[in-house]
Amino acid sequence: MVTLPRRPSLSLKVLTISTRALLWLVVLAWLVLGAAWAALHLVIVPRIGELRPEMETRASQALGVPVRIGAIVAHSDSLFPSFELSNVQLLDREGRVALQLPRVTATLSPRSLWNFGFEQLAIEGPELDVRRAADGRIFVAGIEIPQQQEGDGRAADWVFSQTEWIIRGGRVQWRDELRGAPLLQLQEVDLRMHNGARLHELRLDATPPPELGGRFSLRGRFRQPLLFTRAGEWQRWQGQFYAVFERVDIDQLRRHVPLQLEVAGGSGALRTWIEVDAGRVSGVTADVALSQIGFKLGPGLPALDLARLTGRLGGRRLDDGFEAYTQGLKFDTVDGLHWPGGDVRVSHHAGDTPAAASGEIRASRLDLAILAQLAQRLPLERRMHEALVLYGPKGLIEQLQARWQGPWEAPTRFDARGRLQKLEVAARPHLDPRLPDTEPASPFGSPGVRGLNVDFELTQDGGRASVVVQQGHLELPGVFEQPRIALDQLAAELQWKLQGGQTSLQISNARFANADAQGEFQLKWHTGASTETRLPGVLELQGSMSRAELGSLHRYLPQAINSGVRDYLRQALPQGRAGGARYQVKGDLRDFPFSQPGQGEFRITASVFDTRFVYVPTSLQPAQQLPWPALTDLRGELLIDHASLQLRNINARVQGAPQLRISQGEARIPDMGHEARVLTSLQLDGPLDDVLRGLISSSPLDAMLGGLLGQARAAGNADVQLKLDLPLLHL
Repeated sequence: MVTLPRRPSLSLKVLTISTRALLWLVVLAWLVLGAAWAALHLVIVPRIGELRPEMETRASQALGVPVRIGAIVAHSDSLFPSFELSNVQLLDREGRVALQLPRVTATLSPRSLWNFGFEQLAIEGPELDVRRAADGRIFVAGIEIPQQQEGDGRAADWVFSQTEWIIRGGRVQWRDELRGAPLLQLQEVDLRMHNGARLHELRLDATPPPELGGRFSLRGRFRQPLLFTRAGEWQRWQGQFYAVFERVDIDQLRRHVPLQLEVAGGSGALRTWIEVDAGRVSGVTADVALSQIGFKLGPGLPALDLARLTGRLGGRRLDDGFEAYTQGLKFDTVDGLHWPGGDVRVSHHAGDTPAAASGEIRASRLDLAILAQLAQRLPLERRMHEALVLYGPKGLIEQLQARWQGPWEAPTRFDARGRLQKLEVAARPHLDPRLPDTEPASPFGSPGVRGLNVDFELTQDGGRASVVVQQGHLELPGVFEQPRIALDQLAAELQWKLQGGQTSLQISNARFANADAQGEFQLKWHTGASTETRLPGVLELQGSMSRAELGSLHRYLPQAINSGVRDYLRQALPQGRAGGARYQVKGDLRDFPFSQPGQGEFRITASVFDTRFVYVPTSLQPAQQLPWPALTDLRGELLIDHASLQLRNINARVQGAPQLRISQGEARIPDMGHEARVLTSLQLDGPLDDVLRGLISSSPLDAMLGGLLGQARAAGNADVQLKLDLPLLHL
């Protein structure tokens, strides 16, 4: 049985016919191109000289300015013919020669013929005039360069549609009538520009006048949008400029190029990258190595004069703000400041309203002391300038990252984290005359610190930090009579909260050591419930000390304790040691030391040894009175409870009577208030003769007894009970 072939489908027939038509079109196109190529070699090349007037007319119409061609010579000794034009001139609207081209070589190719242009245009020794008129319009070779997308733009379209431009040994004159700048002439100008379907690449090398600097190079790479109609619409391009100045005089350069900053002097090397988006500058990056340059960043501010400046600076335009940064920036000022290098990146978004504004800052390796001095030359608020002078911050910002929302000077929301090393901030007393009038008076000043290393995280609601102090100090004005506390070591974890105008702080795992004490503590603190009771706040503190020097005890008693008591302890305990100490403070600090029942807790306990106790300091005695014998090698217990202080279970020796011992005794101050008294009760035993000589005849007791026992001598042992009541302010 014979099977007949199936008829072809309709889609197959259409595909077959379309393929044949396409092949015939390709063949026809090649035939047309071949015919044109043959006509070019056989007709146009031999008669090219006769076409000079026609070419002048066509070029004038294309460029929009009069064009004159001295002579044309054709060369057809290769597959691709070329034409050599000599003495080509472009005239401006006033009839002056704006562009002089001694020799132009134009090369054709099938592709250039298809595009009605040239494959390559090579120009030798051109002389070009570029001018900015007083009204801001720019003319290149007498051709106006449109500043907006509107306009004819035929010349730009023709220039940027040619495949390749080569210029060698040219000369350019730049006249800026708008700024009234002097004439700038560039010599030995070399240009190479390649134009593709969407890509434009160029390189320009030129030599400026000697006073401006050395030879420089400009390079660019730009891309047109996918859907474009004209090659000359540079206002829609996107790409990058790159400029290299191996030697440049900034002072001379700013006469010809407008700079955003007020700059004086400056010379050295400069490299810059300029980002272009839609024909506008969207970002700038510059590598600088300059010397003897000055900046003025705002009216009324002192100049920032630099002896040396190296590193990278950059910035870019955002849709609703800006971004600026530095990288490896180093400089020395003429007055001796050295900036060792650091990186900063700042971005800001304006937002539709001030509340919608936002920003971010990232920084590393920044020297705070130098920043504070440089800040006096920055356009900051007066209060910020004064605060930098008051606090005098020093140290290193190892890392910092911060974001905020709202105005930067008063953000509504923010978060920050970072690491600071060797931080130093000066304390500020509450009576500083530069305080703003709106700040409430307080007996406590702003604390200061030195040698602080801190890792922190914070927001508008609070934060946390790990702090370490090495060989530094903590200064608490208004808290202690001597506000500065030296620290060999301090380590702690901090957490704080800010809610509804109230502040709370918690310190945990705190360990400290210095020449006077070593120990650890935990702390909780919060502000008072009302505006009147907000400060000094409510404290809950407990801790312990493995060692303490009693000779420094008076320094660590707050000023809320009677100054007479603190002075008494300074003289009564000139030396001694304590161990196993425990301390606790709990309550509203307005009531410290909580002398009334129910106000709070204040308690310190410790074992004391190797102590000297001058229970009646000579400064409290009348003139010419014999001193009371001090107690040496004292051991016992120290107890501070609320407003009372007590030394109990005393064992000691009596100075001047080595055989005389105190087996039981105590000394206490029942109330460390304004009428403080020292009550001493000592139980002595030892040789009776030591009692007569060491305790009676060499002390005020001799005068109290009328001198009856001053010359007495005795043998045997004695037990003596000695009790003293010493009003410190009326001894």
